[in-house]
Order: sequence, then C-alpha cells, then structure tokens
Amino acid sequence: MDNLHGILVFLNVVEAGTLSGAARKLGVTTAAVSASLARLEKKLSVRLLDRTTRRVAMTPEGSEFYSRCSQIVRDLEDAERVASQSGREPAGLLRVGMPQGLGRMWLIPQLPRFLRQYPGITLEVICRDFSAQTRDSELDISIRSGELQPSRLAARQLARCRYAVCASPEYIARHGMPRSVESLDQHACLVYRRPRNGRIRHWRFKGPDGEYTRPLHGAMTLNSNEALVAAAVAGIGVIQVADYYVRSELAAGDLIEVLPAHKAGGYEISVLFPHHQNLAPKHRAFIDFLVAMFSAPPWRGSQDG
Repeated sequence: MDNLHGILVFLNVVEAGTLSGAARKLGVTTAAVSASLARLEKKLSVRLLDRTTRRVAMTPEGSEFYSRCSQIVRDLEDAERVASQSGREPAGLLRVGMPQGLGRMWLIPQLPRFLRQYPGITLEVICRDFSAQTRDSELDISIRSGELQPSRLAARQLARCRYAVCASPEYIARHGMPRSVESLDQHACLVYRRPRNGRIRHWRFKGPDGEYTRPLHGAMTLNSNEALVAAAVAGIGVIQVADYYVRSELAAGDLIEVLPAHKAGGYEISVLFPHHQNLAPKHRAFIDFLVAMFSAPPWRGSQDG
C-alpha cells in the first residue's frame, strides 16, 4: 500500500495525457507529479511511461499496470459508495415501467406493501406494452416480458410464465371439450396478433418429444391478451394466453383449462436496472421487493407446482 499515492498519480497522468494536466487536477506542481512517477517506477523496477515535453505515452508494461490499477480503483470507489449508502433510508422518485396486463393484475396490487415498507420512496408507474420502443434513460427500473433486446442495462430474470389453453363452460357445453391438440382444428380458436410487429403468435404445446409450436386458423384475431380473455369468457372460442392472465377466471369458474397435460412454457419476465455500481438504495429496495414477490409468482397456485 506504500505505492498507493504513486499509483493514483500515475492514473491521473494517463487520463490527463500530460504531467501538467495531472498536476492541475491534483492541485500540486508538475515537478511533484514527475517525482512521484519516478519513485513508483524505481519501486517497480519498470518504466511505465515514455515522457516528452508535450505528452506521455504508456509503455506495454504501463498499459498492463494501468488496466489492473484502474479496475482496483473502481472497485474501491464502489465499496465506498455501498458503505456510504448502507445507512441511508431508500428515498426519492422511482420511475418504474411495466407491461399493462401484468401491472394491472399482479404488480400494482402488491405495491401498497412496498410503499408501507419504504415511505420515503415515491413511485411513478408507466404501463405500456411497447417496451422495445422504450428508451432506457426514461425509466429507473423496467419490468419486461418476453425476449430482451440488447441494452446497456443489467437484467435479472424474475419468473417464467406458462401458456394456458382455456374456454368458457358455455362454449364447452355447446362444442365439447377438445381432447387433443389436433382436435383444436375443429374449434373456434381465438388468436393473438402482436402489436409490436403485427405477427400472429403460434400456440405452444408440450409433447412426448418436448415443446413445439402449432399455427392455428383463428375464428377471431385480437391484439390484446386481456381482450382474448374477455372474448373467451363471453363464450366466443378457445384461447391460449400466459397463465397470469386467467388465474382469477379459472378460480371463479368463468373459464376451464383445456388440455392441461400439454401445457407449455411461455416467456420470461425480467427486470432491467442500472449496473450495480450505479444502484441507489431506492433501486436496490425495489429490485429486492420484486425478487421476493416473484420467488413464488402470485398467480401460481399450490396445485400448479
């Protein structure tokens, strides 16, 4: 640790590009900077910088030393930041984005518990399904469903939904219960057109050889999962949606699950947030809240496993 001052001087010289620039930043003389570098190089028995009157350039050994030392300094700064924040109560405005359906049905009803625990945090909730068009900088935290696009943010998976095929008791009484995946071709299936790209979503099933997709000719096409659920409850036809959309309807008997043995996995639900070195206490508090909440997804009953 005796070399720490010299290392910090060396890093500042590299980043400033000149001895004089580093001296101004450190508030010392250029001669003092030069002397610190000379002592460091003597201690290490290696030349770190090639100096001229106008600029400095790292030697190969200096470049390797800079890479390692700059990472150590960043780690020290992170440790200092975490320590300084550990005694602070999470507070301030937190802008959270989430899909509309998942937010309305499952996330927002859980928020009173979070706000009671952290009264210093004010939430602004932005519900929209076009998450791919959301600029990362607009939100502090973003909850996403489906495949994630490349981003400068960190991501953590929270849960994985499953696809449920459902129909109303009225529809089944009139048309019969589908007994196989192939028999769905004789039923009024309601299909989903993705608002993001206009494509029809194929249905997913589990078979003896694993999961597979199957295109179905829809009796009706809708671009909202909640509208699909409403149409199914009205007896119009059979739907396939993520299980969290129909939990309450299944529990109330407004819908009946069809072909449960063929139930396939769906998309992932994830949270995006700044990398750990930029996390404020309010970010950490909300991410921890989400992780605890989704450890047992609220729509997943004990009978679902």
